[in-house]
Amino acid sequence: MKTLFHYIHFGLMGAGIGSIVTTLSLLLTGATGASMTELVVWLVTSFLIGIYTTVMYDDRLPLPGATAIHFALTFVTVVGSCFLCGYGDGLLSIVKNMLPQFLIIYVVLYLIIFFSSKANEKAINDSLSKN
Repeated sequence: MKTLFHYIHFGLMGAGIGSIVTTLSLLLTGATGASMTELVVWLVTSFLIGIYTTVMYDDRLPLPGATAIHFALTFVTVVGSCFLCGYGDGLLSIVKNMLPQFLIIYVVLYLIIFFSSKANEKAINDSLSKN
């Protein structure tokens, strides 16, 4: 049961982050009148990406390997979601059009989370060294 709540926790965090990213992406691309279907697809996508993020916390995987797995799962899910929403004229078109935006968003979020984690580690280490 603890494992189920662990995945739900990460899924909800992903949905929270994803809802912000989706809203900004829709605003920046000039999308108007996004359908309820699109919003649900992107919310589910964000939830799944949150679950994929658990791989980043698996101590058995080195960070580059975990990042590669997370990146691949995330990209495939985003492309699938774009396909379900009817963006583009096929999978190749979607991949070509989404890759630049995806890379920018992925790198920015990755760096924010990476440096935030490093800052937390430093604060914990400083606190432990004082005791």
